[in-house]
Amino acid sequence: MSALLWLGVVVVAVCAISAWTAVAMTERASRGEIGPWFWWVDLPATLPAQAVMVSLLLACVSVAMRRTCSSVAFGVVVAALLAAMVSAPRLGRSASDDVVRVLIYNANTASGRIDDKDAMLIESDADVLVVLETPTALVDRFEAGHGARELYPYGWLPGYSWSGYPVILSRLPTEPRKLEGMDDLRRIRDRLWAHHYRLEVVHSPGGSFVLVQLHARSPRRPARWRAGLAQLLEAADLVREAGERTGLPVVVAGDFNSPPTGVRSRAFARRSGLVRAKPVFRLGGSYPSGLPAEFGVAIDGVFASPGVGVRSWRVLGSAGSDHRAVVVGLDMSGYSP
Repeated sequence: MSALLWLGVVVVAVCAISAWTAVAMTERASRGEIGPWFWWVDLPATLPAQAVMVSLLLACVSVAMRRTCSSVAFGVVVAALLAAMVSAPRLGRSASDDVVRVLIYNANTASGRIDDKDAMLIESDADVLVVLETPTALVDRFEAGHGARELYPYGWLPGYSWSGYPVILSRLPTEPRKLEGMDDLRRIRDRLWAHHYRLEVVHSPGGSFVLVQLHARSPRRPARWRAGLAQLLEAADLVREAGERTGLPVVVAGDFNSPPTGVRSRAFARRSGLVRAKPVFRLGGSYPSGLPAEFGVAIDGVFASPGVGVRSWRVLGSAGSDHRAVVVGLDMSGYSP
């Protein structure tokens, strides 16, 4: 049993070392100066929250068995993991009830249960829906003006069947698609759309904001991991420019395929000037949906401009997808250009 405990120490220590390596490499990553080899480091760096839970469980076993050295080792590792988690910048909390609720959901084009997906979107009570990898049947339903589209009349749709179309639906008014008088922003929108990223200007009671949808490549292989980093860095430049050109707060909702502690997420934050909206000690995440939400990895979520506050952050169901939906309540009142 002692050997197994020490094996556990080694495994969680690797996560801690990787997480701090990601911290140290954030600046270089934000300049695009790390190669596919860093994939091997970044994967365990995405799991510090899960490593903390495992460490605490094994620490209890170690204490019960009166294994002093391994108990101390687990304590040191937990402290290192928590410090790495805290080091990732997060938006401040807000107690305001005047919030905009943004839902982000990777619906998975290969999944079914269209009625369940539509019902979940409606029951979320979000103000803005950002849906990635939208199944064709769901796009067709929205195009016909049915389902969630009846309650969320704003947001441009392509006008035809499109499997995987990135949908933004809003019950708050959005700027007309022509973006008249916003030539700079229209050019940014067109450059984002070249990567199938969406941009909308949303008018909420608390003030207007720029909403951008992103979807980075999954890190299944080193080359895809590096391509996803390049995607995020290019988008970060456009997102930063959108905020500078408009003076409005920017909200980016997407599947980043990287939690707040991952180097890709940290690099995007550094380069864009935005901050992740997930509270540090809120357990859980969106992926994979096969695990309890408390053990999920927070790869889907929201970044926003500094000064925007987080009123709420909650994970919903999956409705047949391999991702769960996430709803984030944002308070725009603290933003100052």
